[in-house]
Amino acid sequence: MFQKILYCILFMSISLCYGDSIQQESNTMSAEQYRQLAQDYTNKAIYYCDLANKAESNSQDSKESNVNCLVENHSDKPVNKIQVYNPWLGTQFGFGAGSASGDNENNSINASAIVNYKSESSGYGWQLNTIGQYDYLNSYGSGSNKNRLYLQQNVAYMYDKFNGMFTQASYLNDANDGYYYVWNENFGYKLQLINTDLMGLQFSVGPGLQQVQTVKDNLSGTKFQWLTQMTYNLNLNNILTFYEQLQNTATQANTTTYSISTLNVQVDKNFGIGI
Repeated sequence: MFQKILYCILFMSISLCYGDSIQQESNTMSAEQYRQLAQDYTNKAIYYCDLANKAESNSQDSKESNVNCLVENHSDKPVNKIQVYNPWLGTQFGFGAGSASGDNENNSINASAIVNYKSESSGYGWQLNTIGQYDYLNSYGSGSNKNRLYLQQNVAYMYDKFNGMFTQASYLNDANDGYYYVWNENFGYKLQLINTDLMGLQFSVGPGLQQVQTVKDNLSGTKFQWLTQMTYNLNLNNILTFYEQLQNTATQANTTTYSISTLNVQVDKNFGIGI
């Protein structure tokens, strides 16, 4: 008898404590906020139940196992499927070649690669951006030739949604423009103004060094330089992707501006047409 009374007292105590915790928590949030949380967890439950059912149907032991995962949606709002975050969003590769005959026969080859990586969808943490471009043009009879290679690696760490630090190294080989090579190494401050699945806008500024070897004089040297850079990307329904990077490197002797623009139209899952 005493044992039963003790159980009852313990049960009543637990129930009262649980009720107090709900009462205290309900005072901090509105009813609509709780409904939204409930709907969010329902969406997640439906998503994972769908994965469980698919895994069960693809399992070799599906005849022996019996996964019955059903979650009812008691809200009038439609269930939004959870999008799995892709840290490589915006990555694209391209290659093109052409040949023309006539008064000025010419051949051309171009290739490009843009690799983006963000460790977190919120924009916090590590971010990597790699750019590679190669352009070759040989026009017989006109003297218009081009053989240009540009490589760039940017590594950044975002402390919060807007602020971070970066380091960047770039290499340019463009003898037709007067340089055997141009090396730039920079570090500095990175400001992230927009970071969504649809759009991104970032600014980077910082000091660095520049090593140059000119074609005309065959002279090489190292100079102090300052980098100002803007990067913009736009993704529309995974079909149209636009990328623009505008950067300026300024030294005491010269100022150079690079503009890298790519427009990619997705034809199917792994193939697109780029400009």
